[in-house]
Amino acid sequence: MIAISRKQRVLEKLVENLKKKHYILTDEGSLSKYLGVDVKSKENGNFEFVQPFFIQRVIDLLGITANHSKCNTRPTPAVKPLLHKDLNGVPRVNPWNYRTAIGMLTYLQGTTRPDISMAVHQCARFSVKPMLSHKKAVKRMGRYLLGTLNRGIVYLPDTKKGLECYVDADFAGSWAKADADNPDNVLSRTGYIVMYAGYPLIWASRMQTEISLSTAESEYIALLTAMRDVLSIM
Repeated sequence: MIAISRKQRVLEKLVENLKKKHYILTDEGSLSKYLGVDVKSKENGNFEFVQPFFIQRVIDLLGITANHSKCNTRPTPAVKPLLHKDLNGVPRVNPWNYRTAIGMLTYLQGTTRPDISMAVHQCARFSVKPMLSHKKAVKRMGRYLLGTLNRGIVYLPDTKKGLECYVDADFAGSWAKADADNPDNVLSRTGYIVMYAGYPLIWASRMQTEISLSTAESEYIALLTAMRDVLSIM
């Protein structure tokens, strides 16, 4: 457990209350690093969680050079147009393991880099038979991370805020003429983030499990999906 407060007494009271509930606790000291995550203090009591060494491992796996020139970085993680199976595309020929890269990126987006969640998920959908277009999409993420190596999720504590949920949907955004008969291509995408006191708690970007017949329906399905996490937190 990580407990953070501007006042030492608040932390001590938390520990006392948990011990009354028969929890056995040990104090591991001040927070600077945990599980490969570096914690950087910022102004006004804000702090940032970063994973530069793990990101470097991803970049090395993808064979991207460490030259931070503009030609090697990208301003956004996702490609356009959105990915599809690319059945008639060029096969992927690369020494690095596609599934290994997806596994590492999935871990990264779930800890300190929610900004790559959508890009990671759409690449993960094609892990069975990745084509050249899918490989390029993964390498684009690597080049985006190369330019943001030392950035991570920033926590801005605000005790005036309570539980918040932001949710959106992309109606049938993956439809492609090349694979028009595939029902998976007309699934909509759900994206949401749940926050408390300005802290991101849960975020997700995933395909909906049923076919929406309108933009409004896809938005309602996205809201329903998000509310399952909101209600459990409440």
